[in-house]
Amino acid sequence: MTTKISKQSLKRIGEVLYEVPKDFREDMRVPARLYGDEAILEDALEDLSVEQLVNTATLPGVVRYTLAMPDVHQGYGFPIGGVVATELPHGVISPGGVGYDINCLSGDSLVLHAWGYTRPIAEMAQDWPQATLRCQDFAAGQETCTAIVRYLSRPPSAPLYRLTTEAGDEIVATADHPFWTPDGMVELGRLAPGDRVARHPFSGVPYQPPDNTVLVDEGDIERVLGKHGKGSRGNTLGQVVAQLKRCHLLPLHADSPQLPYLLKLLGYLFGDGSTYFSGGSGKGTTWFYGDKADLEQIRADVAALGFTPSRVYTRSRHHRLRTTYKEYEFERQETAFKVVGSAFAVLLAALGAPVGEKATQDYCLPRWLFAVPRWQQRLFLAAFFGAELSSPRAFVERNYNFVTPVLGLNKREGYVESGRQFLADIGQLLAGFGVESEAPSQRPEQTNADGTRSYRLRLVISSRPESLINLWGRVSFEYNRQRQTAALVTVEYLKRKTRVVARRDEAAIQAVTLQAAGAAPQAIYAGLAGEHVNRRFLERSLYAGRLTGARIGAQFATFEEFRSHATRGLEGSGMVWATIEKIEPVDLPTDGDRNVYDFTVAHQDHNFVANGFVVSNCGVRLLVSNIHRDELLPHVEAVTNAFFHGVPMGVGRGGDVKLSRDQTDQLLEKGAAWAVKHGYGSQEDLECTEEGGAMPGADASKVSNRAKERGKDQVGTLGSGNHFVELQEVVEIYDRAAADALGLFEGQVAVQVHSGSRGLGHQVCTDYVQLLQRAIAKYGIKIPDRELVCVPFDSPEGRDYFAAMAAAANYAWANRQMLAQRVRQAFDQVLAGKIKDRTLRQIYDVAHNIAKVEEYVIDGRKVKLCVHRKGATRAFGPGLREVPAAYRQIGQPVLIPGSMGTASYVLVGTNQAMETTFGSTCHGAGRVLSRAKAKRETRGEEVVQELAKKGITVRGVSQAGIAEEAPEAYKDIDRVVNVVSKAGLARKVARLRPLGVIKG
Repeated sequence: MTTKISKQSLKRIGEVLYEVPKDFREDMRVPARLYGDEAILEDALEDLSVEQLVNTATLPGVVRYTLAMPDVHQGYGFPIGGVVATELPHGVISPGGVGYDINCLSGDSLVLHAWGYTRPIAEMAQDWPQATLRCQDFAAGQETCTAIVRYLSRPPSAPLYRLTTEAGDEIVATADHPFWTPDGMVELGRLAPGDRVARHPFSGVPYQPPDNTVLVDEGDIERVLGKHGKGSRGNTLGQVVAQLKRCHLLPLHADSPQLPYLLKLLGYLFGDGSTYFSGGSGKGTTWFYGDKADLEQIRADVAALGFTPSRVYTRSRHHRLRTTYKEYEFERQETAFKVVGSAFAVLLAALGAPVGEKATQDYCLPRWLFAVPRWQQRLFLAAFFGAELSSPRAFVERNYNFVTPVLGLNKREGYVESGRQFLADIGQLLAGFGVESEAPSQRPEQTNADGTRSYRLRLVISSRPESLINLWGRVSFEYNRQRQTAALVTVEYLKRKTRVVARRDEAAIQAVTLQAAGAAPQAIYAGLAGEHVNRRFLERSLYAGRLTGARIGAQFATFEEFRSHATRGLEGSGMVWATIEKIEPVDLPTDGDRNVYDFTVAHQDHNFVANGFVVSNCGVRLLVSNIHRDELLPHVEAVTNAFFHGVPMGVGRGGDVKLSRDQTDQLLEKGAAWAVKHGYGSQEDLECTEEGGAMPGADASKVSNRAKERGKDQVGTLGSGNHFVELQEVVEIYDRAAADALGLFEGQVAVQVHSGSRGLGHQVCTDYVQLLQRAIAKYGIKIPDRELVCVPFDSPEGRDYFAAMAAAANYAWANRQMLAQRVRQAFDQVLAGKIKDRTLRQIYDVAHNIAKVEEYVIDGRKVKLCVHRKGATRAFGPGLREVPAAYRQIGQPVLIPGSMGTASYVLVGTNQAMETTFGSTCHGAGRVLSRAKAKRETRGEEVVQELAKKGITVRGVSQAGIAEEAPEAYKDIDRVVNVVSKAGLARKVARLRPLGVIKG
């Protein structure tokens, strides 16, 4: 049943809001509301949009009112642009309501760089493109590195807070800045004392720029070859010099970008490596020994310098040692690789590496090492320690304390004094890091298999907690992941222990002071007792006296207890869980730097380390670049053509991805995550996708075989109709703070992708319309239009449809995920060698046609609703957990595309939308001409020509398809968005215009 609605039937209840009252028809359960201005209202009354809206107000369980967005136009059963919510569990779900096309840190925060130094983030405004940061690869469970793709600096739009852990570590950030927690990335505003956050306890050393001192020149190369190259020195010299120059290693300066690699390799070579020159040819060979995984890291650094390492070899070695007291024999598996080539060996020797057997020669620490910045010294020391220094180890019985670290060195008789000096020099370097050590000592001699005598020299490093924290937290280990991981956990434990001991010392002093002032013992106990400071400790402080400082209490966790708890789920990553002690507001400085800062990084897990904390920078899909329109203009046509040839499109067109039945089922249940797992995009994309790209409750078994057959080869394809890929530029910013949070700027190049679930989603809707039309009678539901077919949500048919619809939505998200990756590949293909930064970062992906279970307050009570959004989009306001952490302060991004010749908009959701439209707004411009009428009134060739005059390149599968989507077939997008803005359903952030469009 439909009743023709006239303008007089509508009541105007706001500037851009009209209502059909509930008493308009006796079967209406709630009013029906429409957002629009006078012109939009006239358009809606031209077709059956408003009649369909009124029909939805009759559905069982419908609450508050049904809604039509300003892009409303006639659809199947429900109007497109309609929003209807029914109360669960007994409210209905309707396929017609879904449709056939489912579609900042403070400036002094210290950022950890790949080479182990830190820099305040505010200092990186100019040279951030050259920086490589340390980050975590969550899937691999280990530390890795990442480039930076964007640097953000802006005044804070929200208060700043200081987070302090129980170990005393601090960081200042805005409430919306995410931190890694056991529950994933969680913004600071949602954390509380007692919660745990991930810490990377390595603090490194402050950055200091190296000077331009020459460390190795041609003269040094000639001297090394003169000593080790034998008779072929002349020819070899020219070859070695030429190769080193090709690799930009000669002359080698202290500020050469290759030096950090060489410092690590040199340090390790002094420990578990060796360099030899063959007697006849003088050809150099360098060996590295160690754990296979660690050797792979060393091989990667050798390759980064331009040399070719061998594979890793494994062999069994038989050893025999005889000391003064005992003889030892043992077998050992040895893993090693070699670098064959004089250039590599000569360069390391010129830097100071010993050549030949290290125990039977005098050598010293390179003197130039004492003049370079401390972060460069650290690279050498950490790699040397990765080969030679004992691993952090707690005592078995006194599990609060740690075994003294010892650095050993073997020297044959006659070379002992140079070994002693070498260790003394290591101790001198360590002193610069705050690490204390004793004078080198000598252990008893041993007799070798050949009858010669050797001596074991030792550098004993202080076991004072402060010294150990500096050793393992500032220097640490390189090329030894096991020791590095153990060191980081130990540092966190020692910092907590040191802080507790300091509190106990302070409490003891306060107790004695209060007693001397006349305070009663009971009052002292009551005032000072607490965690880690009990009454017995205070009594001993008052009456037994203390000859030494306080020790740790029995209630303090042992190291093994701490390690087990603090690394659960983080094993091997180097991260530990730190407990938050307090979070407190911080006032902005009254002068100086008042900005906050952030990065967008290239790694898929989108994190970096700041002040030792692991932090994140942290339908239609919008991708943005760091490219300005002026850079791209010469390449617009080429990029558009690349999109056209790289993205499969057209009616029924399949792609090059053919899924098996099992793969289809996996995709239906995992959504965009399935696509990411198979190489299409990154985890960062999922974080910026509605529902993370996968709706819970999806069940592939509820999708028919016919639907799966239609979808098995269409994933990663665009389709036809109003689906498009559009190359755009940002032409206007309305809300600067929100734009900064989204990473948008004027002139920025963007790409928008609009596609859905293709034939699979269409078939799912067809299947369930037919099924529900047979089932509706048994539930006694009467509807005014059979296209409104529905069943109770909690019925078997309702649950099955919801599970199938969720699977179709997941297919749509996977489809857009794959399309986005194809777009990135095409973008990169055209611009490679022309524009340096070609990264396309996802802003957001939001569904247009979907039913979701959400909670709202209705008449003062919180209820679960099934919210149908058909040709409408979610517009959740600030602060909601469903909004990605990066955007929670501003609200969910809302993407509203126009036609291919008009603007598109980026907005953000509002709290008002949550209160008035179930967190919903429009999804586009909305049609005013049917496809058939558009083709009758317009020719595709004319559309292409007219758009070309406006600087817009258009490519389409057919001219008829272009005609169907002519700009005249749609409402004025500016008018539609202005209605949304005036109604408070979303806040305008940016306006974009097309540069190039491809249509199916």
